[in-house]
Amino acid sequence: MGGRARDLWPFVAAGAIAVVTVAGLVAVWLSPHRAELEGFGGLAISVAGIAAAWIVWVWRHKSPISRVVPEEELSRLADLLAGAVGKEWTRAAGERGLLEPTPIPVQWQRPTAPIAGPVAAAVASTRFAPLPGLAAAGEQRLQAGQMSELHEVYGGLGSGRLVIAGGPGSGKSSAAVLLILDALRYRQKISQEVRPEVPVPVMFTLHEWDPGTQRVRDWLAERLWQTYPLFAGKQGAGAACGMLDKGRIAVILDGLDEIPEKLRPAVLRALSQQATTFRLVLLTRSAEMANAAAQALLQGAAAIELRDIAPGAAADYLTRTQLHPPPQGWHELTSRLPQEPGSPLAQALNNPLMLTLVRDTYRAGDDVGELLGLCDAAGHPASSEDITDHLLDRVLRAAYTQQPGEPPPRYDLSTAERALRCIATRMNKDGTRDLQWWHVPAWAYAAPRVIATCFGAVLVFGFPAGIADGIATGLGDGIVTGLGVGLVVAFVAGFACGRGKVPSRMAPVRWRRLFRRRPLGVGLLIGIGLGLWASSLTLAGVGLLRPGQGLEAGLVAGVACGLGAWLGTGLVAGMSRPGTDNTSPLDPLSSWRSDRAFGLVVGLVVGLGLWLVEGLIFWLVVGLGGHRAVVSGVVADLVAGLVIGLLVGLVYPQSWSSSLAFAQLAASDRTPVRLMRFLEDARSRSVLRTVGPVYQFRHARLQDRLAAQESATGQGPGAPSPAAGDAAAPTAEARPQPPSAQPPQLAS
Repeated sequence: MGGRARDLWPFVAAGAIAVVTVAGLVAVWLSPHRAELEGFGGLAISVAGIAAAWIVWVWRHKSPISRVVPEEELSRLADLLAGAVGKEWTRAAGERGLLEPTPIPVQWQRPTAPIAGPVAAAVASTRFAPLPGLAAAGEQRLQAGQMSELHEVYGGLGSGRLVIAGGPGSGKSSAAVLLILDALRYRQKISQEVRPEVPVPVMFTLHEWDPGTQRVRDWLAERLWQTYPLFAGKQGAGAACGMLDKGRIAVILDGLDEIPEKLRPAVLRALSQQATTFRLVLLTRSAEMANAAAQALLQGAAAIELRDIAPGAAADYLTRTQLHPPPQGWHELTSRLPQEPGSPLAQALNNPLMLTLVRDTYRAGDDVGELLGLCDAAGHPASSEDITDHLLDRVLRAAYTQQPGEPPPRYDLSTAERALRCIATRMNKDGTRDLQWWHVPAWAYAAPRVIATCFGAVLVFGFPAGIADGIATGLGDGIVTGLGVGLVVAFVAGFACGRGKVPSRMAPVRWRRLFRRRPLGVGLLIGIGLGLWASSLTLAGVGLLRPGQGLEAGLVAGVACGLGAWLGTGLVAGMSRPGTDNTSPLDPLSSWRSDRAFGLVVGLVVGLGLWLVEGLIFWLVVGLGGHRAVVSGVVADLVAGLVIGLLVGLVYPQSWSSSLAFAQLAASDRTPVRLMRFLEDARSRSVLRTVGPVYQFRHARLQDRLAAQESATGQGPGAPSPAAGDAAAPTAEARPQPPSAQPPQLAS
């Protein structure tokens, strides 16, 4: 019932406005100002128009997207999306060391635990035909194979549903990246005639999807909008849904094991029922998938499980990463692995994660004998877990140590450790593996941000506004006006920056698209409507103050408001339209810069629009009376408009609230003030990685290790994760929550 009431509130508000308007007309009819009823009639018409537009806008935004996208447009977007996905995951593969040297030879087999239904059901399904040029995947094909054969299974499976399971660090995400690149290469090689039959693979994490409140199609369209600027705007959202409905996109979902345990069966049920038009690959840890599958089955899915790396294969891989002949320590390490297959060292290095940590943390010239000495310690030889922790602890030391011929790191080791431990701890408290910069404000109290913004708004807006008003009306009135308006604007601005939210625009600002014909045409229609509204409003207001001048005032106000609305909506619509120049996928830094740039554009449009409207109205109302302060008033309006625009440009973007939160964390936890620059530097050092517009630690076990070290020191983050303005709010671990909102049980 509560949800239905929330859906109906705009209509109730519109009805209330209509009732109040009618009551106002009756009051004017019964008052001594009956002669001004025409002006109030115009006001009534404008209010009714606003209410009707409001209802249409709400209805349109709440209604499902149903625009039919032509097949030719879908094919064009699919090709552009393939290019964007290729750029994204080729870079990711390079950052993860999957391109050079040759990837670790991971093999797969049938799962040892029951995590999917019968293989016969998956291969007998006719939901999807094999991709052009590939054979149907039979039961024998699903018994075992190499990583290079995974694309054949993915493209030949009749049900189109594949589960890739494995233990911690077994290489599931790396397998998905290589699968994406294989699928894109395959799509590029086939002929243009059959290319529309080959979907473009995309990969997302399952965080923040609640199947109880959002259908998988709508959630995926939202993720496509957040990650790929091709899908910016309303038309882009419709195109994303159309591509999903037509099977032009294949979806790889990672992290089932990292969402709340009680939510996993619901996710499997929702995927079974709703993910029927596109191929689906699910990545998960074996144990967590087995527990979830016991309650809900992903119907029609075939499952494979990644195997441990054999000691001989591990030794061969490490040999390929070193000099030839290898240094003595490396020779001893690679010799010992196949000779002692049951040793803690061989057990620790039986997965891709640990092998890449050895490769990356023991660089050329480093003494790997330290690792062997740990294994041979007298009286207390290291276990496999000790070796794992030792390698994880070396990640930051290797990343922030100056290498010969390279510039010194921007941040020293102690600063990086302190900041990354703090971030890992807060992410674990939130139950997430995704570090979204627009969610950082939730890590700090909102009250300091509100106070800082209010104080800044009084200084930035109130002082110039007071001077501008003082030029036209006098010093005393200017001071009063500046303080009063400054406080009002400060309150609104402070409230707006209190809590973090998803940025209103993720796609980059494309300046050359601002003045396209169609967006300006849309802006013209909106401008005409707002111009009529301003005309009738001014007829009512100015007509009462200056009888006989209502018509002129209404016309000028309408023209001014229409011009401002035309320019503003045309610019915003122009930037919101997808195009062929929006082919680059978003990363965290580009989404941050886009948010700031779009805020400045909105502020500029607001400032100039206010100056245009207010300046012309001031000229009409004051100028018709012969007042000599017209020029001063127009100048004052220009100053006020630009200052308001500057304030909107700063506060409107989510990056403003996040920047203030960065400063709060710097004060409480001694993290770098310019946190985005620090995170990008950590990414360049392979401590973090990017998945679309979010950061992640290079592996979940590194995040858990850093969080455990923070807890062991007894110095958690300086402030809990409170609700906005609530100093006594409990943390996520202590706050009672419904089952669907419980923090996930993050496996180590």
